[in-house]
Amino acid sequence: MVSQRQLELVAEGNVTVLLEHLGQRQRLWGEFELLERQLEPHKNIPPEKRTWECTEERQRTVAALNRCKELMEQILANDQKSLAQTAAQKDDVEAQLRRVQQGGNAARGYMRQSQLSR
Repeated sequence: MVSQRQLELVAEGNVTVLLEHLGQRQRLWGEFELLERQLEPHKNIPPEKRTWECTEERQRTVAALNRCKELMEQILANDQKSLAQTAAQKDDVEAQLRRVQQGGNAARGYMRQSQLSR
């Protein structure tokens, strides 16, 4: 949901709310990193060698791990979309600024020309 909301905010172009959202997202990543550090001691033990209370617990854990992998893939895909959309928006704004600047330059030129011909 957090990743999807980010895509929506990028599409809306609301930079202020997007930055607030990214700050909240960063806090979530901090929590995930804490969980990862807590699980670190178990990483070197292959799942088949770990002690499980029952077969169902291991199956639930495998299912949860697979779901986490799917969600991570979705998050990364949404991040790529978000980056591409942001880059396109930046390019559009730059093009608009160039047009405004060119229009301003042309207007100043016409004004100078008008003043010279008086």
